[in-house]
Amino acid sequence: MKKTFVIILSLIGILVFGQENKMTEIDNQSKSIDSDTELIESNFDLTNESRLKVWHKENRIFKIVQEMNVDYGEIKSEIYLVGNKPVKIIESESTNFFLTDSIAKIKGYSIDIEENFRAVSYITNWNKKQRELKVSGEPTEEKNISYELNKYIGIIRKAENLINE
Repeated sequence: MKKTFVIILSLIGILVFGQENKMTEIDNQSKSIDSDTELIESNFDLTNESRLKVWHKENRIFKIVQEMNVDYGEIKSEIYLVGNKPVKIIESESTNFFLTDSIAKIKGYSIDIEENFRAVSYITNWNKKQRELKVSGEPTEEKNISYELNKYIGIIRKAENLINE
């Protein structure tokens, strides 16, 4: 019985360590993309409320950021791609707030923005839709937030079409 218990604990430890190791690898890949100075940044205004930024090289996309203005702030979707497949997706919501008069005078503006929700998906297998999801905070309006993987397929296709035009 003890032997079985030790084997089960060992297997759990190996799986947890392997998952953490994969997430660290994905974080390192996204940092590498962010620091790559050879990538071309292209900006597209989709509507008055929506923008798309695409970092690419030779028609290969490495990062996509979609920003949408909503009446209370901004919703941002960041997609990191390696080998044309998403490896990390960050969905965040930031809300506007008014600064007090004394702080506004110091900063030179009266409205600031603060992130109040973040969902980070570490994609372990895109084809099988497997991921490790880490959520912090609460969205202001849940109807505006979706971190379902199918949503990002449309964003990626839009970015591909825009850089290939």
